Amino acid sequence: MSQETEALKKDIEQLRRDLGALTEAAKRNSQQKAQAGVDQARAHLDDVRARAELHTEEWGSHIKERPLTSVFAAFGVGILLGKLISR
Repeated sequence: MSQETEALKKDIEQLRRDLGALTEAAKRNSQQKAQAGVDQARAHLDDVRARAELHTEEWGSHIKERPLTSVFAAFGVGILLGKLISR
């Protein structure tokens, strides 16, 4: 009976080590996936930011080229928004 008990203790200890290794592997895997998601989100944000800056520059150049048209367009949009909001 003593040998069986010792064998069982060894098996339980091995099971604990295996479970610990499995837990660590799962933790590393989830951290890697989370980091990959963060990296992908940052890359997407950088892309959106670059496109927004490009569009801002384009609109700025359009406004500088046609200031009077820009003023009238802004006035028209303001009136339209005012009508929509007042409803």
